[in-house]
Amino acid sequence: MVATIKKHPGLSILLAAVFISHSVLAVIPPLFSDETIFWEWSRHLDFGYYAHPPMTGWLIALVTGILGTFQYTVRFTSIVLHLATIGFLYYLAIEITSRQKVALLSAILYACLPLSLILGTAITTDSALILFFTAATVFVRKAIIDEKTRYWYYAAIACGGMLLTKFMAVLFFPGVFLFLLLNPVYRNRIFTKEPYLAFLLSFLIFTPFLYWNMTHNWLTFQFNLDQRQKSQGFDLVKPVKYVAGQLLAASPVVFVLLVSALIILLIRLIRKRGGEAEENRYRQSILLLLSITIFPLVFYLPISFLADIGAHYTAIIYPVASILLVIWLMSDGTTLTGVMKPRAKWFYGTAVVISGLMSLGILLLIVFPKLLPDRMIYTKALYADAPIVSHYFGWREGGRRIAEIKAEWEQKPEGLFMSSKDYGLASMLGFYTPGHPQFYLMNVDKNVVHGKSFLLWEIGQKKLGANTVYVSDTPDSYRSRLTGFFKQIKHLSPLIIRDDDGRILRIFYVAIGIHYLGGEPDNLSLW
Repeated sequence: MVATIKKHPGLSILLAAVFISHSVLAVIPPLFSDETIFWEWSRHLDFGYYAHPPMTGWLIALVTGILGTFQYTVRFTSIVLHLATIGFLYYLAIEITSRQKVALLSAILYACLPLSLILGTAITTDSALILFFTAATVFVRKAIIDEKTRYWYYAAIACGGMLLTKFMAVLFFPGVFLFLLLNPVYRNRIFTKEPYLAFLLSFLIFTPFLYWNMTHNWLTFQFNLDQRQKSQGFDLVKPVKYVAGQLLAASPVVFVLLVSALIILLIRLIRKRGGEAEENRYRQSILLLLSITIFPLVFYLPISFLADIGAHYTAIIYPVASILLVIWLMSDGTTLTGVMKPRAKWFYGTAVVISGLMSLGILLLIVFPKLLPDRMIYTKALYADAPIVSHYFGWREGGRRIAEIKAEWEQKPEGLFMSSKDYGLASMLGFYTPGHPQFYLMNVDKNVVHGKSFLLWEIGQKKLGANTVYVSDTPDSYRSRLTGFFKQIKHLSPLIIRDDDGRILRIFYVAIGIHYLGGEPDNLSLW
């Protein structure tokens, strides 16, 4: 360990800086609703979930099982994955170029991107996906370019991890296949057994999730291929939003430079053939990385005319893309130069500074949300519509007061379950209420897009005759949720969260459903 630090001091300093900065950020803002739903996965361990494969829930369960369940430990999962991604990025750059400078500049660039700030702190399915994608790239390059066949199986394990994380993992395979198919130097690899055995191994790792879907009416496929696509349709604005998302995720300077690098490197490498063995291996490595990087970007472009493509959809490419961008800035034709030219230094410096400033701006707004205008933070009055930023506040205070209500009603002999209107609120309340009580959803609509995992978790838990404490952030949602399913509905005073000056930050509305009658429709499956 000490020898590694001495050999790569720049990487060690960078990893330490990333760990400290992301750790500070991890403990300040509350978890977001997507983070708490993944935490819910971790306490309902299974081989699959309604929205995605299970890897993120497994990883959170591993970390919180060792370190305990706290806001930091949930996000610590993402921080560890982010640090590992930077490590694989650095190693990949060293393997290709044999230059620590290229590796360190690539790692610094990636660490400064706005998407790295968010996805390297908040725990999402993308956190693990990016790591597995980068690791798979490392292993596939060694298997193909360095001709070390055992690395096909290491790549298979990484690809299996990808598949168990998110469906977007499938975008890795076409990039590798196209490189082999279109490259006469390595086309014969298509006729060897190792790529197919590796693919079968990755598929074998994926089979527990497929089995879960087979036994649960293919719910994850329903969600991704049917339910979430119903609102999609042709729109010329959507591809503009797709590009705008990339400009925000990577910063405008980095994204423009990256597109330029991908195009110019591809043209240069296609035009120049032959060369010394070492130079040729270097060029083939770049072509492989280009194929793996370009395919997802191009794949989403035509789809963006029909569907909304989130900025995070292409996050998988940016560790590898950071290497390609630095290589382009340091290349003279198709070989690396000893030093970066003045113009390239200016481009790189501008890219890092702009990315860093954008990340800093996002960081400041996350840490100090009250920098935003008051109209985006404060609720005007009871029963008024709450501005979006108000969802940042009040979880711990509200959780403590909800725990007091729960303690009062759970003394009654009829029994009690906690409930709410949607998955985001249910999972947030479950995390921030002391004791982490399980919240369930009431009367979920058949066409609701997110949150149906709760319908699986509630099976057998809502006892007939029991009462419920129903908590919402809107005043009238109880009408469609509780009416007809309880003998009586009792309203409690709203829980109003104020700042030091008495302004309303957040309101929780509480209703008690007395004597559960059952009869909620089974709206879990569309098929």
